[in-house]
Amino acid sequence: MAIENQINSTERNSESFEDFDTSESPCPQAISSDGYLALMRASVVTIVASWLPLTNATFSIKRCCTLAVRGDFQKYYNESYPWQVCNFNQDINFSDNVTYPSIMRSMSWAKENCRGTQLSDLDQWLSPLCAYISPYIGLLLICPVGEVPKSKTQCPRWVNILLDWIRDPLQEYMNILGDPASATFGAFHEVWSDVQAMRKLSIDGNRKMSWLQRRALWVSALTGDVKFTEGTTWLPRVLEAAQLLENQTLDNKVIEKDAKNPSHDIEPYEVDMETAPSATLISRPLHVASDLDKAIDITLEARASFAGGVLIPVVLMLAVTAATFYDAYSALGDKDKALALAYCVWYSWILIVSVGGNCFATSINSDLARKAFAEALDLNGQGSVALRDRYVNSQSWETWAEDADGSRSKLKSHLKAMQSNWRIWLWFGLGQLLGFCSVAFATACGVAIAWTTPTVGLGCRSFNFILYACLAFLIAYLHVLRSWLRARSQANWQDGQKPSVLLKIVDVIYWFLVFVNSLVLVLGTLFHLVGVFRTCWCERLTWSDSTLIELNSKTSEAVDNARKYWISTSYVAFGFEWLLCLVAIAGRRYIVLKMEQWPESGEEVQKD
Repeated sequence: MAIENQINSTERNSESFEDFDTSESPCPQAISSDGYLALMRASVVTIVASWLPLTNATFSIKRCCTLAVRGDFQKYYNESYPWQVCNFNQDINFSDNVTYPSIMRSMSWAKENCRGTQLSDLDQWLSPLCAYISPYIGLLLICPVGEVPKSKTQCPRWVNILLDWIRDPLQEYMNILGDPASATFGAFHEVWSDVQAMRKLSIDGNRKMSWLQRRALWVSALTGDVKFTEGTTWLPRVLEAAQLLENQTLDNKVIEKDAKNPSHDIEPYEVDMETAPSATLISRPLHVASDLDKAIDITLEARASFAGGVLIPVVLMLAVTAATFYDAYSALGDKDKALALAYCVWYSWILIVSVGGNCFATSINSDLARKAFAEALDLNGQGSVALRDRYVNSQSWETWAEDADGSRSKLKSHLKAMQSNWRIWLWFGLGQLLGFCSVAFATACGVAIAWTTPTVGLGCRSFNFILYACLAFLIAYLHVLRSWLRARSQANWQDGQKPSVLLKIVDVIYWFLVFVNSLVLVLGTLFHLVGVFRTCWCERLTWSDSTLIELNSKTSEAVDNARKYWISTSYVAFGFEWLLCLVAIAGRRYIVLKMEQWPESGEEVQKD
């Protein structure tokens, strides 16, 4: 009976369901179209995110240290809790004499428990940026740079203008960062060349040199940064005036000699009347010589002020350096302060280039030089050369200054003689070595600080310094080879031959290595600021998993190394760099003293 009732109820339910009109009331959907699209987007994002490498966002060295102490708690339970041993979520007081135990773990343990990167907080990246990176950028920007040749591609004119606007500053500053040895030697050689020119002028007190030779020495000192080419020469009117002035000087000497001779048959007054040149012949060379002297006056007055252009930024740099030293001294054992000090020392060679590059006689732009000497000297529309090319360029200017007539044809013979003169290239190689020594010394001091920062040994930062120095050494002597090939190619090109293929290959290799080395410096600095180097595997660059790394801060080893190496090495590094700066400033002072004597007694044409 119960079964029959159940069957009847089932039939009635089925009949009622059949009476329901599905066409008028559609079946509701589980997911709408918008929800379906959102689900598909979420699925795609999930799949893409699953392919990305995992990163521990909560990673920190102190957390790893706490894990290590907790795993070996019996060793430290008498001292304090694990988070107190490692100062986890606590600030370390570096002003007291309290040190913390050394927590050493193997690289295999770190790979298993401490994978990740501890990104820098606001103080860790903003403090170095304001303390020493920004001042060094300012010093780099006041370094003299060469003018980049204009682009001559088949692109539209606005594209070439854009390329020139980008290449003009970036290419030269990149070259200073990528080839610091050549820039350093070029700056100091320019100072030495100007000192030698002023010395020759001061020694020539009895006027053994001709009027044109003395003016050529002044011009070579004041326009020595302008590129010397085959078209660089005196204008014909200057050569004619120089010849007339020399003849006039000889005639005056003969007149004076005859006037003092009592046995001469002609009276002195009559001799003067007969042998004196006409007023026209006198006024023409005097006018040309006056124009040349005015051009020298303009360039002397237009020189940039050393106090405003260099001295004030350098003094400010000295102040921020002292602040960085004090910060590191007041936080002995702080690894972040030590590594910041290492980078501050590493950049100190920029100070030498900045000071040395503004201590030579030439401190005007090439446009002003062309306009000032437009009536006397043909500079062939050339711009200024970079510091790396100052040595070879000054050789051409010195040869031109020694040649009294300023003949155009002497450049080709000079280039041919220069490429076979091994002494010139030997001095070039020695100069590059001296320039590299200033960079290598700063780099070695930075390596010493980074190396002795626990974990002691080769880490990412010390490897960054060493790689930069090795590439700088290779690039410095590659530039010597490049300069020699260019001199030989220019001498052959004067005879109608095409530039050497080997020169083009060496040029490509040189600029590629310069670009790579500048990236080593820039990216290494960015990685340090961001915190990419703040990982366990960066503590020691090794393939062995058994290598021990230090996880704790302000250990006794860190404090001892701070007293022994960090502070003392920094003082030695900056003491050496400042000594080189004083040498450059002393050279500039000598140059300025000699320039202030212009016009010297008897130097003006009217008094010849």
